[in-house]
Amino acid sequence: MKKLLVLLLALLLVGTLAACGAIPFFGGNDTNTESEEAASPPPEITTLPAEIPDDIEDIEIPDDVPDADEYDTFTIIHDLEGFNLVAHDVTDSDILELIMLRSVLDVNIAYVTIISDWDELIHESGWILNDARAIEIYYFTRRHETAVVSIIGSFEADYDAGFFAPDSYLALGDIHATPDEDMAIFSLVEEFVNGQVRVLVYLGQVIPVTRDVVLMEFVFYPHLWEARDNDILAALSHHIGIDLSVYLADFVSSVV
Repeated sequence: MKKLLVLLLALLLVGTLAACGAIPFFGGNDTNTESEEAASPPPEITTLPAEIPDDIEDIEIPDDVPDADEYDTFTIIHDLEGFNLVAHDVTDSDILELIMLRSVLDVNIAYVTIISDWDELIHESGWILNDARAIEIYYFTRRHETAVVSIIGSFEADYDAGFFAPDSYLALGDIHATPDEDMAIFSLVEEFVNGQVRVLVYLGQVIPVTRDVVLMEFVFYPHLWEARDNDILAALSHHIGIDLSVYLADFVSSVV
């Protein structure tokens, strides 16, 4: 429950702000990808390069995709080839299982993947917490916005709710997105004053038919890492289609 109390406070705060139209967190209808009330950037921000294959070819950006310069805090790079967060086939897995992600109105959105060997599992309408010690997975639902907007909204909600320690150092990566921004990924590293770090990876995917957004957030704690976490990370990477180990290679020597 390392994030649960903050999460519950954030949900109450965001619910209040969303009712006033301040934050497009759950069910927001604002499709403008520019954050009008962008949170103040954390102190001493630097850029942590995301690990993207060097052989990705240049992609022609459609005219309706906002320019990255419109964002105050983030750089958007439209070079992502895609991934998949839903409906994985884990029937033969003994470490992963599926669970239904529901909207805040208790409507079924999609089956998502969680870690079977967990310390805590909270399954509520609109969000899921899967705490497996060194790896935490959070799922949220949003609607009628791009994956880029969902990721920015989630990070800002975490930041505004005080999830990040006030005296820690944040190294933010760029947001990598598909040209239509229906899929996006963003990573950051938080370094605490004691030198320990945690790595956060936000992934967002728009479901084409319903236009619901599935938002998946990983929180990795390298100082808690065990051998079994390598297998979990490899399995999650295989099903999602993103090599998650690259975000931990500098902090966990046993990650392949």
